[in-house]
Amino acid sequence: MRTTLCFVIFVVLFLSGSLSFAAPVLQANESKYDFGEVFQGEKVRHVFEFVNEGDETLQIERVRSSCGCTAVLVSEKSLPPGGKGELQANFDSTRFRGSVSKTIYLYSNDPVRPVMQFYIKGKVLETVAVKPAQIHFGKVVAEKSVTSTVVLRNQGEKPLSLGKPYSTATELVVKMPEASFGPEASFDSGDEVTLELQLTPKPGQVRFSGYVLVPVEGLPKKELRIPVYATISD
Repeated sequence: MRTTLCFVIFVVLFLSGSLSFAAPVLQANESKYDFGEVFQGEKVRHVFEFVNEGDETLQIERVRSSCGCTAVLVSEKSLPPGGKGELQANFDSTRFRGSVSKTIYLYSNDPVRPVMQFYIKGKVLETVAVKPAQIHFGKVVAEKSVTSTVVLRNQGEKPLSLGKPYSTATELVVKMPEASFGPEASFDSGDEVTLELQLTPKPGQVRFSGYVLVPVEGLPKKELRIPVYATISD
């Protein structure tokens, strides 16, 4: 009797333990992807693969990504033990420059790690380099003109077309050599163009803030925006 009771207790404990450890396990061989260098406007696409290494069905609940990156589940949401899935990351570099890092969150019913993170990173190069990227004249005297220059350089592989530059304020005048802009002018790879800026502050102002705008054909962003600042004294 005692032997039978002990056997029954052992079986119950064994089954309880087996049931308690049965669970899905989400694993990925690769969770980070470095796309290197791309020019603004290029799109990056990469597929992450994952697998259910547990002994219960893995349920993918949802996918979320940080700003600038979208993620799409390209496989089934339900994976049996040993089943494989794919997650596609899409990054649009149009609004970015410099080093970028984006995170994708994959939510599942894995009890140990309910959220797995995937990373996509790299460097976005400006097709047109603007040096300096902004102009700060510092302290200037009202009605007294000050000047500065900005250099544009085509770092891309394709020729572009520049339009006539203009400013957002009447007291800020911008000039570019006429041969550098217009439908017949080509801004080829490696070419440089110099803009001349002249600011004549109006009296009664304390600060100046405006933009120089340069239309560009051939870029996702149709114009370059160059901020201009100054502090004004009488």
